[in-house]
Amino acid sequence: MYKLAIAAWASAWLVGAQVTDDDLYHPHASFAFIRTGERTPTIQPGPSVLTALGAQQMYKLGQNFRTRYIAGNADAGLLGVQRIAGMSQNLVNNDQILVQTLDQQHLVSSAQAFMQGLYPPRNTINSLGSSNGTGASTGGLLANGTAIDFPLGGYQYANIQSSGQLDPESIYISGIQNCPIAQRDALRYFTTDSFAQTQAATADFYKRLSPEWFGGNLRRDQLEFAHAIEINDYLQYQYAHNSSIYRTLSNDTSFDGVFSQVRTLADEEAWSLYGNTSTSSTDTDNQAIAGKTLASVVLGAFQRIIADRLSPGDPTDISYPMTLLFGEQEPFISLMSLMMVDFRDSAFRSIPPFGSAMIFELFSTGRSAAFPTSPKDLRVRFHFHNGTSYDNNQLTAFPMFGNGPNRTDMAWPEFQDLFSRIMMPSLSQWCETCASPSLFCWGVDENNITLQLPAAQGKRHAVSPAVGGVIGAVVTLVVAGLLFGLAMLLGGVRLHRVQRSKKSELGGFKGSSKLASDPDLSLAKNGAPPAGISFVSDAKRGHERVGSWELRQKEFGTDLADQSRRSSFDAIDAVASKPVQADERV
Repeated sequence: MYKLAIAAWASAWLVGAQVTDDDLYHPHASFAFIRTGERTPTIQPGPSVLTALGAQQMYKLGQNFRTRYIAGNADAGLLGVQRIAGMSQNLVNNDQILVQTLDQQHLVSSAQAFMQGLYPPRNTINSLGSSNGTGASTGGLLANGTAIDFPLGGYQYANIQSSGQLDPESIYISGIQNCPIAQRDALRYFTTDSFAQTQAATADFYKRLSPEWFGGNLRRDQLEFAHAIEINDYLQYQYAHNSSIYRTLSNDTSFDGVFSQVRTLADEEAWSLYGNTSTSSTDTDNQAIAGKTLASVVLGAFQRIIADRLSPGDPTDISYPMTLLFGEQEPFISLMSLMMVDFRDSAFRSIPPFGSAMIFELFSTGRSAAFPTSPKDLRVRFHFHNGTSYDNNQLTAFPMFGNGPNRTDMAWPEFQDLFSRIMMPSLSQWCETCASPSLFCWGVDENNITLQLPAAQGKRHAVSPAVGGVIGAVVTLVVAGLLFGLAMLLGGVRLHRVQRSKKSELGGFKGSSKLASDPDLSLAKNGAPPAGISFVSDAKRGHERVGSWELRQKEFGTDLADQSRRSSFDAIDAVASKPVQADERV
């Protein structure tokens, strides 16, 4: 497997970046992929929505990010303190932060709750003349002397970009969405001996679960390992919100260990569907495509920062010091597998808790806090935040690509090289690899579209797609007119009026009312309609579940075999002895 070769090569090639006692840590950019706060189960009718508990998780996480990167009481910061120079302290500056998610309620609401914690309401009346970063006053006194402020005590409105299924930027958040090939490769797990053995070995365990716990959303015959993810998702929610189920699973000795075992089995299934690239028989790893698209965004965000800082002109015109993406568990699992972070810690082979975050920091060390003049002096560090339900060990650095525990920092050139090997480089390649029916895949020019985050709106004054389309249409009409004029001049082409009959017999969809100028939309007998786009129903948009019971396979084989259970993310706290501490010496 080529990733193992990469790991061995990287371990021998990369030089360990150990910070000495005289060095300081200077973050220049942060990229975070954040899992949604707690939401309603996906198998319930209707779209999932963010719960009050989930909103509090996101708000608390936003506060922790604020303390680490922007401002706040260092003693209260569970993520440590590592300020990004130049970040607006009190008023949200949308030119400094890029926030993206899918157009699903629980994801958009998660981003909103997070941003409330990152930039809490601020009474601008008490800070007259304050600016939002663009030179415009955001509140205070009006020209007539009236004092006015934003609603809700000075609520700040962050720019949150949400993408639907028809938007190509949606693949940044969920690369497996509308990707039939990735879903096919994931479903192959249900044809393996490993699945068949676990399915048979856990049959009696799942029979212990009561269908009444699932409110009619799962039948008794669907309580099996093939639906481990949905079972865990629903039972986790019920355990937190249904007092009867909570008492049963907590106090009834006949159900000892059931709750944790349900979660462990879900971890195993999720890892097999969306990760586990080390056992792939080919180098395609299509089941982890959500990690590939996410990797391209991480790399692109840092490349843009470096290009900005090292280029003449405005050093902040197309890049963001902080990038925040909000999504679900599939990209988490896929990217962790591609980065091989499970190589030394199998606890990563699990579904991350709600409110978890994988964080990449671009930084430099030394006494100077200025941005280095050479990219070779930059490094990248990967952190994991294990949900918001833990009071300690909230942010720990972990090695990537099979490196040892002392090699958590990676030189920028090596990081760029290794990430370029696992990422999906272009939209056209994603469309081709996925055989995707998405509308934006029709007519994609593989030479011009890459998987990079969009530049800040209005900063480059480039021609917009709409204006470009108008210009292209005008140019096309002018060229067509010139060609037709030449045809009339040189080829003897002439125009004449077609005499209309009083009653057309052309048929078609208008029957005898059809005119000669009307397009003919009639189909021949047994004729196939023209190719087009099929759209997904709004009822189940966005969060596509590979391996749901509609797609499940029959049981395979008759032999029973015990499957070793993979530990959940709880085990990560055992190796994370303490939070990242700020090194604030001068």
